[in-house]
Amino acid sequence: MSRTASGLRNASTTRLAEVAEERPEFRTWIALLEVAWRAIQDDRRPLSLGVTGTPTSTEPAPLLHHRTLVLNQLHLRQLLQELFARAESEGGHALASYQPTPSETLELIGGAIRQDAHALETVAIAHGIDPGSLSSMAHLAALCVLQQCSRQIEAQLPLHWQAGYCPVCGAWPIVAERRGLDRSRRLRCGRCATDWEVQWLYCIYCGERDHKHLGSLATDESGEQHKVETCASCRGYLKSVASLQGLAPLELLIADLETVELDLVALNRDYHRPLTNGFALDLEVTGNASRPGL
Repeated sequence: MSRTASGLRNASTTRLAEVAEERPEFRTWIALLEVAWRAIQDDRRPLSLGVTGTPTSTEPAPLLHHRTLVLNQLHLRQLLQELFARAESEGGHALASYQPTPSETLELIGGAIRQDAHALETVAIAHGIDPGSLSSMAHLAALCVLQQCSRQIEAQLPLHWQAGYCPVCGAWPIVAERRGLDRSRRLRCGRCATDWEVQWLYCIYCGERDHKHLGSLATDESGEQHKVETCASCRGYLKSVASLQGLAPLELLIADLETVELDLVALNRDYHRPLTNGFALDLEVTGNASRPGL
């Protein structure tokens, strides 16, 4: 029997509460993630209304490249305000008094999807808001949009995608899954939750294939379950987790939280993750003016 939407929401809330209890240092972030996850599961409040246009690039470009996203500005403004209020209630920066205009809502979501730090900072400075806090809220709201978009265009995914960046939104993966008994290497996008397979002995950042320059790190506690893939050529790293089946989107984000010690291990050895998208996404974001109140 399939689980109802209410059942899924309750299960998600329970799971997040468990993680918050286990990892109290992430309590604020988990509280914000809970707000975003409720929005993702609320079919009555669509945040993304559609993806229009046809990709025109001849290079291996993500599906959202050269496309237009039509967004529900009203619901996205409400989501941002909910995130602002929760952040302030958790002791974060004062954001609850900021009421983004419809155009600013589109700027924030579009900038987050494109990972355009300058666009997000411009809005923050104009309103005297901490840029880091506003950027975090925009990225959480964009995560909701991207998950809805990914479901809409899932059927258009290419059968084979060997690039290291996401075939939907162009972001670098949040983790690699060593999946199933055959241990296939599946990359997972932490924003739209897209899943794609790439070969082993291949650095997704610089393309290095020489096994002498590729390695792994682990902690005594993580063992074979959780590791870090490393590349000596570009000093990049990617966390890797073993799983029998693909992680559900929420579990994907939780796995990233629960393996933060691996990030510290990699950073202490001078490995890093890119701060920008793997692909420079050219994407237009517009609102649906036909909806009342938009």
